[in-house]
Amino acid sequence: MRLAIGDIHGRSFWKHYLDEDYTEYYILGDYFDSFDIPFKVQLKNFLEITEVACRDTRIKLCWGNHDFHYFLNDPRERYSGYQNNYAQKIYETLCSHKKLLNVVYTTEDNILISHAGISNTFLREAELNAPEDINSAFAKNPAILSFNGVEPYGDEIQQGPLWIRPNSLISDACKGYSQIVGHTVIREITTIELDEAHNKGCTITFIDTHDRESIYRF
Repeated sequence: MRLAIGDIHGRSFWKHYLDEDYTEYYILGDYFDSFDIPFKVQLKNFLEITEVACRDTRIKLCWGNHDFHYFLNDPRERYSGYQNNYAQKIYETLCSHKKLLNVVYTTEDNILISHAGISNTFLREAELNAPEDINSAFAKNPAILSFNGVEPYGDEIQQGPLWIRPNSLISDACKGYSQIVGHTVIREITTIELDEAHNKGCTITFIDTHDRESIYRF
């Protein structure tokens, strides 16, 4: 049994599950940018997450868009909740721990775990052959994950795995995989079965319940 943990935003609920016997833990990013948790608490929480991930290889950390806009360090890439006063500190902290984070993880049973999801169009336009190629492409050029569209909410099929929204992801989900994603707040954890025209037999599970513990066992 594996565990996916949704968007963090400074919260410490993830600690409640570390004593349980899962084969793998996937934390779906957005470690920073809370509207009600002080920055010092956000930072301490992220450092605790990375400390545990250093000790325990079962724990896999994803990038989220609320981490990426600090790491890219580009004034054109600043999203809601951006903490200008602490941006340099967050940037330095992410740089120190970037080896622990990946954009996407792939399981042996063809499940993709990422912050927002992966579309066929993103892979094609980025000239990548497979979802696993995103990690190495990002390492060479982080800007590959920049916001890529005109719709301000990110609901476009060319958006990358930190930004794409559910409607676009469902309509153009990466062929041959089921996916587990966060990013978009939903009322309750929801699994969508993809139809034959798009990806028969595959599903997308959305797990970011925001004000509750976002936990999905699979």
